[in-house]
Amino acid sequence: MRVAKVRILAPTASFRYPHFLVGKQITYSMPPPSTIYGHVASAVGQLPPPETIRFAYHFVFTARGVDLEHQHIVSTSAPDKLSKEQAANFKRWRAENRLALGGAVQPVFREFLFQAELTLYLTPSSLAQAFRTPVFPVVLGRSQDVACVVMAEEIELPFADGAYFENTLLPFSWRARTARGITVLMPRYIGPPPDREPTFAQYVVLRAGDRLYSGNAAIAPDDRRRLVRKPEPEQWPVDPDTPLDKGVRRGLVFHSFADG
Repeated sequence: MRVAKVRILAPTASFRYPHFLVGKQITYSMPPPSTIYGHVASAVGQLPPPETIRFAYHFVFTARGVDLEHQHIVSTSAPDKLSKEQAANFKRWRAENRLALGGAVQPVFREFLFQAELTLYLTPSSLAQAFRTPVFPVVLGRSQDVACVVMAEEIELPFADGAYFENTLLPFSWRARTARGITVLMPRYIGPPPDREPTFAQYVVLRAGDRLYSGNAAIAPDDRRRLVRKPEPEQWPVDPDTPLDKGVRRGLVFHSFADG
């Protein structure tokens, strides 16, 4: 399996839960698929057809932190001390011109991840060239989370009868096969403007302490770290440059942004 392998470093990264709008804004432990799609689009310079790209990744960070930010809340507001007729005229004028005339500054705590590292695997493999010469600045999360591409190359992934998985995103269909990891709802894809309609999906976030083994890994059949076997034989793409553990290398699970 030929893929693009891209390694990205960022001093900070934040992937806000989209349904938390007030109070402390917490971050996912992993970048959502929609963030990966935006990351690819930034490198390519345009919005590629989402059904043409598949991705897998390994994501780590050193620590979590909390920063105090200012949100600038902009709204339409009428001047003070208007007569009834003036207020009616202003309301009609505001509706016709759609102007933002008022605003306020609101402090909010935002959680962020410190010293993040993303190893991204993409198909088609030609995307490696886009990350060597990205069209737009490289960021990981918000626009202020500037990142650096330290490696982008095309590699061959062999398939193996066993693998281990960690610091990655698993499909929700694996939930019945393991008790490890945390189930999350993430934005899978956000459509183009002006509507920018989001699509959500469930995934399993697997951190370092939840290392999961599969296939012929050298652990006991009843070990809770083992992925429940399917009746039919399975193979997984593995990164040949990763360390051996229990006789197997790190496996990759590829996801898509859209069906098709």
